[in-house]
Amino acid sequence: EGLIAYALGTGLLTDFKYIGSHILLLIGLYLLSALFAYVQGYIMSGVSMKITYRLRKDITEKINRMPLRYFDSRTHGEVLSLVTNDVDTISQTLNQSLTQLITSAATILGVLVMMLSISWIMTLVTFLILPLTGVLLGGIMKPAQKQFRQQQEYLGHINGQVEENFSGHNVVQVFNGEAKAVETFKKYNGKLFESAWISQFLTGMMMPIMTFVGNLGYVVVCILGGYLAVKKAITVGDVQAFVQYVRQFTQPIAQIANIMNTLQSTAAAAERVFAFLAEEEQIPETETPVSPEAVQGIVEFQHVRFGYTEDKIIIHDFSSKIRAGQSIAIVGPTGAGKSTI
Repeated sequence: EGLIAYALGTGLLTDFKYIGSHILLLIGLYLLSALFAYVQGYIMSGVSMKITYRLRKDITEKINRMPLRYFDSRTHGEVLSLVTNDVDTISQTLNQSLTQLITSAATILGVLVMMLSISWIMTLVTFLILPLTGVLLGGIMKPAQKQFRQQQEYLGHINGQVEENFSGHNVVQVFNGEAKAVETFKKYNGKLFESAWISQFLTGMMMPIMTFVGNLGYVVVCILGGYLAVKKAITVGDVQAFVQYVRQFTQPIAQIANIMNTLQSTAAAAERVFAFLAEEEQIPETETPVSPEAVQGIVEFQHVRFGYTEDKIIIHDFSSKIRAGQSIAIVGPTGAGKSTI
């Protein structure tokens, strides 16, 4: 009632020119906000699609340069998971979560300026609560990141197992391997369930923590603001405005915490993609090969030791000299290294 009486007394409610100018200003700000939102969406869509295109192109080219031992130790589905699931996770984050992250950061900066314009003391007190937030979130993010890495890893295992079973379905049936295939799938699926559940549970705790810390901020601001208002250092209206700004300050931080599960999943996916791109490549053939004038046709092995992995050496100490014109038969059980020789 006092505010209405004040407005009537000052003529604010009858100054239609003043009201009209502010309505037009508000409409202009809304239109400008919509324009910036459109530009942001347009730019981020282009950035995310270009990065996705480049990552898939780099992975495909990398596959052609990889040595055979890499594919002997991994299923085709695991490699396929890099091109599909991991790259898609990165693309979605760039297109959606990163946009929200930029908007939240801009909101925090703008609100911070307004808080400082009201009271630097209450702004400082509000900032003293942020280290508590960092400590609490840091204790959650580290174990959660480990679980997100396992989630992406076992997602690749499941893709590989399913791809092999369906592409080689006839072989599975011929050797009565249905039960074993189902058991393997259950094992990988169980591991995926466990890591996904733990990671989602841990990141789900971030929002309640941010809400709790934000409520602490309200209490501190109200106490300090009441004290400053009693001392005539600040008005009650400024305290009310500051409380609203604190809410707008903690809300984008809570939004950032809310998308941390997506960001951590993206970090795990990106780690797998870049680890693959950094794998050792097959030694390229020389561009200037030697062309001898005369070839004798003698092939000689001297103490050859070979294995695709260090823990599975299939040829330990092989020596042989094969002369031109000889007919050689290589015999041995499966896995002895005949094809390798």
